[in-house]
Amino acid sequence: MVDARLPAEWLGSIRIDNLSDRAFRVLAGALMWCNGQGTDGAIPARYTKYLHPDGEDQSAFDELEAAGIWRRVEDGYLLPGWSEDLRQSTAEEVERYREGARRRQKAYRDRQRDGTHALADVPDSVTRDVTANVGTGQLRTLKRASAYATGDDSRDVTHNAPSPHCAKHPGGTRQPCGACARARAASEARPRPVPSRAWDCNIDGHKLVADGTCAVCTHRPGKTSVA
Repeated sequence: MVDARLPAEWLGSIRIDNLSDRAFRVLAGALMWCNGQGTDGAIPARYTKYLHPDGEDQSAFDELEAAGIWRRVEDGYLLPGWSEDLRQSTAEEVERYREGARRRQKAYRDRQRDGTHALADVPDSVTRDVTANVGTGQLRTLKRASAYATGDDSRDVTHNAPSPHCAKHPGGTRQPCGACARARAASEARPRPVPSRAWDCNIDGHKLVADGTCAVCTHRPGKTSVA
């Protein structure tokens, strides 16, 4: 699609402002028709009827000619200074644009076609083999590394307990050091784990299993229980 241009300098131009509305509309129609047909401003007489919705308007044609915007030629009219004064694209420029658009469209279609063929050439077994194993190895690794799976909780413990020494004296010092004193105070204030009390059947009651015996002590139904 080719567009006609209305140059910005026409706004406020005396020559354009002096045109009647009908003459200006004929001018706009002439610009659009010439751009669409690629005539570089030439309008054969048989096509002037398309420049205004009401058909030919000889008074508007004469007005444009008097303003020097177009001139009468042997077979119609010509808009002089098509590319320089009127700032319109020449037929050669329009053809280069269209040819470039055709090449870009062809290249796009070729890329789309090549991409479709590339996907079509991939056997189903490839995607099946890939997707069948996604995540399996990683899941097994996580299970092996988990303390819940191995029972070894020492590997997952982070050793971030506060040191009783400052960063300058990681091994301690005999010299007075305020930073070490603060580090010792912080270390001593850290909560210590409270050892849990063992289960006492005399206090906590028996942990009975399905057959009625105690899982902790030697309690058996009908016999003397020993905690």
